[in-house]
Amino acid sequence: MKHEPNFTNIRRVSVFRLDPGLTGEEAIVLRALAGGRTDRQVRKELCMSSEVFFRMMRDIREKTDTVDNSSLIAWAKRQIKAADQRIDRPEGYARLM
Repeated sequence: MKHEPNFTNIRRVSVFRLDPGLTGEEAIVLRALAGGRTDRQVRKELCMSSEVFFRMMRDIREKTDTVDNSSLIAWAKRQIKAADQRIDRPEGYARLM
């Protein structure tokens, strides 16, 4: 039986996508990593195999034109900061970062 990633296990951090080229699942993974979760934590929360996770990370790096995970996380943090400045947050909104 094939095991599919479960994106409902992770706390929803935002409906905002970091980049129009990223899928919703890719944005969830990237936001979780930018928020300080480790690869292993993200894979466990999403019930995702290592193979699927690392393939997704490769795809995200290609879409964002970054060469490694540290530059990808830095890119994501800049995007999140810029988005937070553009979007009005409701009272009591808990930010991931």
